[in-house]
Amino acid sequence: MKRLVVALLVLSSSLPCLAAEQATSKGVFLKESQNVLAPLQFVKFCINYSRECERSSPEAQLPARDVAFAMLEEVNASVNQAISPATKSTEPLLARWTISPSSGDCNDYAITKRHLLLEKGLPASALRLAVVYAPAGGHLVLIARLQDGDYVLDNLTSDVRDWRGSSYQWVSMESGEDPRFWVSIAKQDHRDFAEVVSK
Repeated sequence: MKRLVVALLVLSSSLPCLAAEQATSKGVFLKESQNVLAPLQFVKFCINYSRECERSSPEAQLPARDVAFAMLEEVNASVNQAISPATKSTEPLLARWTISPSSGDCNDYAITKRHLLLEKGLPASALRLAVVYAPAGGHLVLIARLQDGDYVLDNLTSDVRDWRGSSYQWVSMESGEDPRFWVSIAKQDHRDFAEVVSK
């Protein structure tokens, strides 16, 4: 972990949040590419909340959609209502991701949703923070990996939607094998929607 922290100090500290529209469609999986450095604030988050960055048990299974989807919708909507949107400092030494603050930015929404879903029994391997970009800038969302595909929990909408309906450019996300590490998201080939890629 110490090696990881040192390496990640070269990254920019915080992710500014943006707005984007999404449309609903049925799911498949985002494809992982190579290992990349995690956002610096994520490293600080793991230091402050070490239990949030623990691996799932090797026997953990992806949740079935019919069991988990209502839970995702409830958590997404309730957290979006509970946290008031606020612009926070992006200064590396001052910025901090916080679980369940009264006000916060996209980072706080995403980690709060992940925290609540972990408490409800979903495995860490199925709950991945993801960095995305759009013309307005950087943004952090939570990806929930169910048996039929990847779904986006976003502070900009109360709906849980398939990642393919998003206008976001997908950049990187937590590894399904170890949430302390991140992977780049491969360029998605929409001709391969029938292919199931699971971790």
